[in-house]
Amino acid sequence: MTPKMYLDMGINLLMEGDAEQAITAFCAALQLDRSYAPAYNNLGLALKSMNRLQEAEACFCRAIELNPNDAYSYNNLGLVLMEYCDWQKAEDCFRRAVALEPGQPAIFSNLGTVLEEECKLVEAEAAYRQAIQLNPDYPEAHYNLGTFLKATQNFEEAEERLGRALLLRPDYFEANYSLATLYLLQGKFEKGWGKYDESRRKSVSYRRLAIPHWHGEDVSGCSILLCWEYGFGDTIQFARYAPTVAKLAAKTTLWVQKPLKRLLAAAYPDLPVYAGDCPPRGQYDYACSLISLPVVFNTCTKTVPRPVPCGAVSGSAVWREALTKIDKAKEYRVGVVWAGHPKHNNDANRSIPFHVFRSLFHVAGVCWVSLQVGERAADLAETAVNIVDLSGKITDFMDTAELLDNLDLVITVDTAVAHLAGSMGKKTWVLLPFNPDWRWLLEREDTPWYPTVRLFRQHKLGDWQEVVERVKIALQNEVRK
Repeated sequence: MTPKMYLDMGINLLMEGDAEQAITAFCAALQLDRSYAPAYNNLGLALKSMNRLQEAEACFCRAIELNPNDAYSYNNLGLVLMEYCDWQKAEDCFRRAVALEPGQPAIFSNLGTVLEEECKLVEAEAAYRQAIQLNPDYPEAHYNLGTFLKATQNFEEAEERLGRALLLRPDYFEANYSLATLYLLQGKFEKGWGKYDESRRKSVSYRRLAIPHWHGEDVSGCSILLCWEYGFGDTIQFARYAPTVAKLAAKTTLWVQKPLKRLLAAAYPDLPVYAGDCPPRGQYDYACSLISLPVVFNTCTKTVPRPVPCGAVSGSAVWREALTKIDKAKEYRVGVVWAGHPKHNNDANRSIPFHVFRSLFHVAGVCWVSLQVGERAADLAETAVNIVDLSGKITDFMDTAELLDNLDLVITVDTAVAHLAGSMGKKTWVLLPFNPDWRWLLEREDTPWYPTVRLFRQHKLGDWQEVVERVKIALQNEVRK
C-alpha cells in the first residue's frame, strides 16, 4: 500500500470514530514516507480527539515545518493552543491560516472565538460576521455570533442568530441552551424553562439514571430521588424545592455532593440526605435533577420559593471565639471571596483579579475575614493588610455556614458562598460581571432568589475597578451606620 492509501484509510477510520485504528494507519503512512505532511496533520487530529494534546501539537508543528503554506495545519494547531488557553499564539495561527485560505468560514469563526477571549471585541464580531458572509448557512458561526451578542447585551440580534443556528441544525443543543438562558436572563421564564431543561438534559455531561425522569406527574404514593447536577451553588439554590416535592411524594430522597451533606441534612431534617458517589440503593419511581425543579413548578419571579436556612449552626460559637480574640468584637466583620473555582467554564468572567479586589481592604473599621478557598487563597500574600484567614480550618459547607453566622456582611463574586450566605438570610453583596449568569437577571440590584442579597453589576464589560469602587463607597457608608 502507498502512503496515500494509508492516509485515506486513516481518514475513514477517524470519521467512523475509531481514533486508535486511525492513528495506526497514519503511522503506517509515515513509516513509508517520513516527510508526508498530510499524514502528520491527520495524525494530529486523531491524537487531539483523544485529548493527547502535546503529541497533537507536535504533529501539527511538523506538518507546518514540511508545508508552511498549509492553512489547515495552522488552524488545527490554533485549536490545540486554545485548549492551553494560549490565546495570543492561537490568534497568530488563525491569522496565518486566514492569510493562506481567506475563503474558509470555519477559520474566521475560530479566530473570532480567540479574539473574544482576548477581549478584542470589535475584531471578534467582525470575524464572526465574515464567517457568516462566507457561508450564510454555517450554524456554528451563527451560534458563536449569537453568544457573543448575548455577552455584549445585544439581545435582539442574539436571539435572531441563535434561532438561525437552530433552524440550520435543529439538534444543536448548545444553541438551544444559549437561547434558553437568554430568555431566562431577561426574565422570560415561560419561554426559557422548557428549552433550558430540554437542552441541558441532552448535554453529554448530564447524569442519566436508569430511573424515569420526573416531569411533574402525580407522585402520590411514589418514591422520588432528587439529585445534584452541577456546582455547589446550584444545589444550594434549588434544594429549596425539596420540601414541596416531599409534600407530593410518599418518599423523597435528596442526593447531594459530600461537602454539602451536613449543611443540607440540617436544613432538611425530615428528608433522607445522601452523599455517595453513586446513586443511593433502593427502588425509585422517579428521579429529577434539582435544576429541573423550577421547570417542573413553572417558576416565575413572583413564585420563587423562599430559601431554606441551613438550620442550627451548632459550631458557630467556636468561630465566634476565634474571631473575638482577633477583633475584640469591636469591628464590623466582613467575609470576602474574590474568585470562583478555576475550572468553572465561566471563571475568567466572574472572578476578580486580586490586585483590583484588594483595594477594598483600605476601608477602616473592618475586620476582614477571607472565605476564599482553593489556589486563589494564596493571593493573600499580595497584601500587607491583616486579613483573618481561617480557610484552612474549613472542611465543608457547614463549617462555612458557622463562620458566616458570625459575620456582619459577605462580599463575594458569583460563587457557592453567595448562595449559602443568601440562603442563610445574611446581608450579602454579590459582584457580577457585565454578562451575568441567567439567575441574576438584568439591571436590578436585588434578586427574587435571595431577599438579603444586593447585586453590584459591571457597567462595562471587564471593568471590575469601577465595581470595586462602588462597593468601597457602599461599605464605608455601611460601617458608619
